[in-house]
Amino acid sequence: MRLGLLLGFAPAAALGVGRFAYALVLPEMQAALGFSYVQAGLLGSANTAGYLLGALISHRVLYWSGYRKGLFASLWLQALSLALLALSNSFPLLMLLRFGQGILGAFVFVGGAALLLASGGKSIASGLYFGGVGIGILLSPIILPFMKTWQMGWLLLAGLAVLLTLIAYIIYGDLNEPSPRLGAADGNLKSITLILIAYGFYGAGYIGYMTFVTTALSTSVLAFWVILGFGAALTGLVWGPLVKRIGGEKGVIVVLFCLTSSSVYWFVIHLPWLSAFLFGLSFLGVITAITDIFRQLLPPSGWARAMGLSTAAFAAGQAIGPSLSGLAADSVGGPSGAIGSATLFLGLGLALAIYVVVRANHK
Repeated sequence: MRLGLLLGFAPAAALGVGRFAYALVLPEMQAALGFSYVQAGLLGSANTAGYLLGALISHRVLYWSGYRKGLFASLWLQALSLALLALSNSFPLLMLLRFGQGILGAFVFVGGAALLLASGGKSIASGLYFGGVGIGILLSPIILPFMKTWQMGWLLLAGLAVLLTLIAYIIYGDLNEPSPRLGAADGNLKSITLILIAYGFYGAGYIGYMTFVTTALSTSVLAFWVILGFGAALTGLVWGPLVKRIGGEKGVIVVLFCLTSSSVYWFVIHLPWLSAFLFGLSFLGVITAITDIFRQLLPPSGWARAMGLSTAAFAAGQAIGPSLSGLAADSVGGPSGAIGSATLFLGLGLALAIYVVVRANHK
C-alpha cells in the first residue's frame, strides 16, 4: 500500500495538476483571451493528442531511458511546461505547450503503472496509485484564492506539481524495472481488443465532462472541484477491494455504470455535489479495473506494453472528446450539449463492456 500511495503523487502532479486543473484556469483564459468553446476544446484536445503520441511511444522511450529515470525526468519537464504556459498569449504556442505536456503526462502515467506492477503492486496498490490523480485534483483548487490572472494560475500549478514530484521521489529506490519485452511471449493482445475500444469511449466521455463541467455550474467551482477530487482520492479504498473480489471485467461494468450516471446533465445542474463526488469516485476506478484485466489475461512481460496500448486507446478518445464536446456546445445548447455528448461516449463504453462480459460468459 505504501508503494501505491507514494507513487501516486506522480500522476497527481502530471494528470491531477498538469491536465485536469486546466478546467480551473479555463474560465479566466476564455474571458481574457476571448476563446470560443471550440478553441477551449482544441487546447484540451492538443493535450490529449500529445498524450496519445506519448502513450504510443512510451514503452520504447521508457525502456531506452530506464523506467525510473524516464518517469522522473518527465515529471520535472511537465512542471516546466506548466510554467511556460504563463508566458504567451499566442494560441498556437499554447497549443504546442499543451501538446508537449500531454506527451510527458503519458510517460508518467504509463511509466508509473508499469513500475508499480513490476514492483509487486496488486489491485489495492493500483487503486491507490490511480487515485493519486484525485489527490492532484483535490489540491489544485488551493491556487484559486491566489489566482489574480490566468498566467498566475499556471505558475501556481507549476509550483504545486514540483511539490508533488518531490513527494513521489521518496519511493524511487523501492521501484523495480519492468521485465524485458519477449515478443510473442508477451501474450495475445487480441484478448483485450474490445476492452481497449471501450476504454477509448471512456476516454472521450470523461475528458469532455472534465473540460466543460465548470462552464455549466451555478455553484462554487472551488467546492465542486474539491468534492470531485475527494471522491477521486477514495478510488483505491473503494474500487481496489471490489475489483479484487469480482474481477476486472465485471468491475469495469460497475464503475462505468456509476460514472455514466453521474455525468448526466440533469445531475450536474440539480445535484452538482453528488455528480462531482460520484464522477470523481468512479473515473479512476475504470483504470483500476482495466489494469486488473491485464494482470489476469497477460503474462508479466506483456503488462508494460498493454499499459502503453491502453493508454493510447484512452488518449485517442481524449484527443477527440473535447473538440466534439466543444462543437456540441457551440451547436446545441452550450454546456448542456458538451456534457450530453460526454454522457453519450461513456454510455457507449459501458454498453461495449457489458457485451464483452456477456459474450465471455456464453463461450
